[in-house]
Amino acid sequence: MQDKLATTIIVLLVVSLVIIAGMKFYEESVQIDDASDYVLEDLVGKHPAADSVEIIDWETLANPQGEEYLKIRAAVTEGLYTPCPVRIHYFYYYPVQNFVTDPPEYITTSGCEVCEGKGCVIAFPEEAIIASHTNSGGENVHKYATGYADAVPTVYKTDAGWRVAWDSDSAKFGYSVEIAKNGEIEKVETVYY
Repeated sequence: MQDKLATTIIVLLVVSLVIIAGMKFYEESVQIDDASDYVLEDLVGKHPAADSVEIIDWETLANPQGEEYLKIRAAVTEGLYTPCPVRIHYFYYYPVQNFVTDPPEYITTSGCEVCEGKGCVIAFPEEAIIASHTNSGGENVHKYATGYADAVPTVYKTDAGWRVAWDSDSAKFGYSVEIAKNGEIEKVETVYY
């Protein structure tokens, strides 16, 4: 009889723990969904002409009082199909700061420059686009990208870094540029149509 009672108590404890864990997961999932919706809505309001608005990642943190909140990192890209796209990262703290963000972090700027060589890391497609025509060895690509108003880049992530294909309906050729992770242009190939 006591074995049955002990087994029943253990089963009830396990079921209770599963229910509590499920409720916590549901609560956190709802909080993340709500926060994501608010962040995206805020960024679209700030950047109505953006080509891309996305949540990159988030983490759950706790303040000194032990209250949990979310730190959300989001990205906005403007001019994605131009030679000089601008990528901006925003950090939100929900609900602690009620969507007051840190100052934005500009990954690329309208200055259209990125790093090249030792210590450089090309981490985002926007950086690869800029590197493909502004870094050493990209002079012909730069003339193409800025000389044809309809020149459009397409970016591919590769094991070695990036590949950017430049195409224009106004030209009978385009370029394929291979860029190392450190921003150095490894190969520029003219592609004829």
